[in-house]
Amino acid sequence: MTKKSINLHKIDKYIFPGQHDKENVILVLRKHPISLLGYALQLLFFMSLPVLAYIFLIPIAFPEFLEYPYQNIYFLLSVVFYGFVWIATFVLWVDYYLDIWIITNERLLDIEQKGFFNRTVSELDLKKIQDITSNVRGIVPTMFGFGDIQIQTAAEEKRFELKSIHHPVTARRKIIKLYKQAKEKDRFIYRDRDE
Repeated sequence: MTKKSINLHKIDKYIFPGQHDKENVILVLRKHPISLLGYALQLLFFMSLPVLAYIFLIPIAFPEFLEYPYQNIYFLLSVVFYGFVWIATFVLWVDYYLDIWIITNERLLDIEQKGFFNRTVSELDLKKIQDITSNVRGIVPTMFGFGDIQIQTAAEEKRFELKSIHHPVTARRKIIKLYKQAKEKDRFIYRDRDE
């Protein structure tokens, strides 16, 4: 029987700004694309509003908008509305695409994009991890294999949350393995200093 391995993301010489010497990227995690489904349904609803209004509401409430001069105004307002929907779609895509978690052999980086001009980068030394929990809740996350990981550190530090990632149980196991390797490496460094 062959052992099936889940490759979260193929990492081939992945580098990022601020990377330390001898620091290797082990995992690059992103939100699962299905997490955009709720936003996509909302955007489809908003995109259908001008058409539905033109078919059902305008003939009853404002029949003059069906005639020549006012019809152009309605189409202009619809184009402006679709422009705002397009901008909202782009903002959601940028937020989804630029939210990323990078896990190296030394630390975990949480890069969170909030809008166009606001980016927050947090980092956690793997040796400071105290508890890791993975959650897969609901039918859709179970079917598509995504969930959340919570990483608890010392009380004064932030709790790291990796939301809606692919294969959270496998990612948690890899993070625990990296944590154990970092602790073992730290023991060897202190042992060499004492001798």
